[in-house]
Formats: sequence, C-alpha cells, structure tokens
Amino acid sequence: MTDHHSRRPTVTAGSIEWVDDVLSTHWGVRRESSRPVPLTNGGEAPLSHTAALWRTVHGGRDHVFKVQLNTDAVRDARFYPLKQRILQRCLQVGVPVPLAVPTTAGEPAAWRDGHVCELIPLVAGTASAHSTAAQARAVITTGLGLRAVLDGLPPEQVAQLASIGLPALVDEADWLRALDDGVDRLLPSARSRDDSWGRVAVEALEGLSDARPLLLAARPSLMEVPAERLRVIHGDLHHHHFLFGAGGRPEVAAVLDFDNLTVGDRLLDLAWVVETSARVRGGAGARQAALSAFRSRAVGQGLLAPGEERLLMPLLIARAVPVVVDIAKDILERDLLSPAWTGYLELLDTRRRLALHRLLSSTFPDETELPED
Repeated sequence: MTDHHSRRPTVTAGSIEWVDDVLSTHWGVRRESSRPVPLTNGGEAPLSHTAALWRTVHGGRDHVFKVQLNTDAVRDARFYPLKQRILQRCLQVGVPVPLAVPTTAGEPAAWRDGHVCELIPLVAGTASAHSTAAQARAVITTGLGLRAVLDGLPPEQVAQLASIGLPALVDEADWLRALDDGVDRLLPSARSRDDSWGRVAVEALEGLSDARPLLLAARPSLMEVPAERLRVIHGDLHHHHFLFGAGGRPEVAAVLDFDNLTVGDRLLDLAWVVETSARVRGGAGARQAALSAFRSRAVGQGLLAPGEERLLMPLLIARAVPVVVDIAKDILERDLLSPAWTGYLELLDTRRRLALHRLLSSTFPDETELPED
C-alpha cells in the first residue's frame, strides 16, 4: 500500500479536506463530482467507535469510504491483501460480501498519515436487532455458508493470517484475569456509586459474576483449543454485520466488517450465528425454533459435532469478558463516559447469553453437562 502524505500539506485526519484528498489521490474521485457525507447514527454518534465512515460516489454508484482513525486498531500491511483474497473466495461460492475497490495502484487499501483507508461499495439493505423468522433462517444459511468457506481456506492463507495476529485494544486480554478483576475489584466499586453510570457498570459486571461458574466449568475447553477447531474466523458476526435485503426481504444482502479476521476457535463464529439468529421476534418458542434449525443444519453439514452447542455461549461470553471489563474501567476509573458504551454492553449482554445457554442445554441435553449459571 502506498502513502503519499509527505507530498501534500498536512490537514487533520478525518476532516472533509483530508477525505477529499485521499479519495482523489488514491481512487481518482474528483472533488467536484462527489462531496463525501459522514455516516452517523441518528445524525450524532458515528456508526463505528474506531473508524470514520463517509458516503461518496465512485463510478456512478454509492460507496463507503472507511478510515481507521484509531491507529492502534490498524492491522499489519500484509493483512489487507490477504483479507481481499479471502473475501474474493467468499464471493466465488455465493457468500455475499462487499469487496473493497482497488486503488488506482491496484491495491485493496491506502495509507495516509498512519491511517488505513478503504473504499467499499454501499450495500442497499438494513440490519435488524429483532429479525423475523425468515430473516433468522437467512442468518443461519449465510453464517453456515461463511463458516464452510473459512474452514476450507488453503493452509498457506491460514498460516499467513496466524502470523499477523490481532491488535490488543483492551488492558487485559486474558479473559480469566479480566473476569477476576471485574467481579472481585470493579464490581464493589461500581456498587458504591450512586449515579446512572455506576448502575450501568453494576449491571454489566453482575452479569459476569452470574456467568463465572459456567465459565470456570468450561475453562478447559475454552483455554486449550483443539487443533481441529483452529481455523480462520470472522470473529464478530453480530446482528449489525448482517444486512437484509431492501424493503425487509429476508435474504442476507451482505456480511460486513472482516477487520477482525484471525485464526482462532471456529466455534466462535457458530456462537455468533446462534445468538444473532436467536434475536428473533416471537418469544421463547421462536428462539427455540431458531436454535433447532441452526443445530440441525450445522450438524447435518458437518460444521458442528453433537454436544458442541453447549460450548457456544461460554465461548462467546469468555470472548466478551475483556471488553466488558475494559468498558467498566472507562466508566469507573478513567471517567470516559461515552454514549457508545451502552450499545456495546447491550450487544455483549451476558445475561442474554446465559438465558440462551439454558435454552440450548434444555433443548439438546447432553450427558456431559456444564453447571448452569
């Protein structure tokens, strides 16, 4: 990837002038033909906590210009061509993913002032926190299709991605140490506060306390991942990253955000698919139907072994623990009170996942039972 920032006057990264210049330099987008418009949530908060997103026109159609403003989240330069090759493979077998537009130099991304920039076609569609039954089935179909593609990637791509790794964006990445810190130290501190942010922290940390017995019982399976479960994973298949067709049609129009591609426990992607499909309207009966459909299809396609469904929620909760604890530290210790925290904590809600684990356990009983929360 190229970086031409030394050739031009310095402007603030993420400003309209900066975005205009990057688009013009690396993609040939003429400033007079398309003025980028920032994408926000309700006109205020940005759609992404770490990246700025702009809507622009390229080649006569709408695109999203994405710049990673948090330089700590930028991946190694080798990552972006590799991600592009993996997404091309997804498209070849019918998994809908938006493929980054190459720069005028033929590269999948461009660098400017230490920030990585991508231009991605805008997909017409919407995400849904509470899907219909048909949409839940579409999540299962697409999620399992993606998992099958990632399971079949060439060994050399797996090895290359394993050598890149993920950036550490939390104080304590080890979920067990973070869990102990959150429950034993931060939770009493949160309970001593008498304000709305203290109550937000208490709710999140009490959820971790509730999950602690389950996580400790599952610890051997979570800490020592068998070689056959180590594969390339998306790692973040929550409901914001499944776009349904325009007009509420049930098909998945696109799976988004492959920035966290890494090598890890392949069951994590399946856990996300379970949770996302279980965000279905219609109460417990509809959720149970979604779980049954997921298990039947995943087992039938050889993507899930019978009994592995009982590891899915412990794995998903453990993965979220360091993030939840870091947000609690932002609230209680750093006095960083971002409106984004409540959205993240809802997305990672431990108690919802514990309820889903109970439903999985009761629907598919297994002789080797993990203790309930």
